[in-house]
Amino acid sequence: MSLASYWYWGVPAAVIGAAGATVWTMLAPRCTWWGDVVPSGTGGSSQIALTFDDGSTPGGTARVLDVLGELGVPVAFFVGGRNVRRWPELVRRMDREGHLVANHSFDHSRVGFFRGPWYWRRQIAETDAAIEAAIGRRPAMFRPPMGMKSNFIIGAARDAGQAVITWSHRGMDGVQTTPERICERLGPAARGGDILILHDGVEPNGHRDASATVAALKPLVSAIRDRGLRFVRLDELIGRPGYAEARAGQAVIVESMR
Repeated sequence: MSLASYWYWGVPAAVIGAAGATVWTMLAPRCTWWGDVVPSGTGGSSQIALTFDDGSTPGGTARVLDVLGELGVPVAFFVGGRNVRRWPELVRRMDREGHLVANHSFDHSRVGFFRGPWYWRRQIAETDAAIEAAIGRRPAMFRPPMGMKSNFIIGAARDAGQAVITWSHRGMDGVQTTPERICERLGPAARGGDILILHDGVEPNGHRDASATVAALKPLVSAIRDRGLRFVRLDELIGRPGYAEARAGQAVIVESMR
C-alpha cells in the first residue's frame, strides 16, 4: 500500500477501530478498563441473584413486588433518585419486604456518560440522599444507567464508597418484548454466581409497559430453580455490604449541589 493509500484508507480505519474499542470498554459488563466492576458472584456456586433497574414507578414496580412476594425471591432494586422522590412508598415497600435498594443515578440520562466528575458526584449523592430519606439507609451499590462506564462514572462511585454492579445476563426487557423471549434469554443461560437484570420501572420521562417482565417472572424463576439454583439477595451473592453508614455532612453536601 502506498503512503497516499495508507492515509486515505488506513488512518480512518484506525480511528474507527479505536472508537469501537473505546465503546466496547464502556459497554462490556465485565470490562474493567475504567475501574473495578462486579458482574457476578462466585462461579460454580448454586446461588444466583436477580436485579431490577429503573424503579420505583407505579404499576410495574408494585406488580413485580407482588410476584416476588408470592415466589419468596429476594432481589436488588437499582432505583432512580427522581423516581424515589416521587414515589418513596414503593421504595419503603421494597425495604420492608426484604429487598435491597441500590443506586441507579438520579436522572438516568442516556447521554450522561459525556458529562464530567461533578455531574456524576451529584447524580450519585442526590440518589443516595433520596434513598436514605425513604428507608433510613444509604446504599453501597451503584449501577450506571444502561451499564455505561467511564473514568468519571467509576471514579464518582468509588469516591462515594459504592461498588459498581454490572451483570452476567440481561433479559432485554427495557424494550418491547414478550415473556417468552425474556425466559429464553435468561433461563438456559443462567449459571451459579450469575447476576441477572430485568426492569421493573420506567426511567424519568420514559415510557414503558412492564407487563412482559411481570408475566415472565414465575416461569423464569421456576425454570431456574428446576436447575438446582437458589435465588439470594445480591449482597449475599457477592459478599459485600448492601448499605453503608451515613457519613457526617452528607446532607449538607447534597444540599449545596442543588
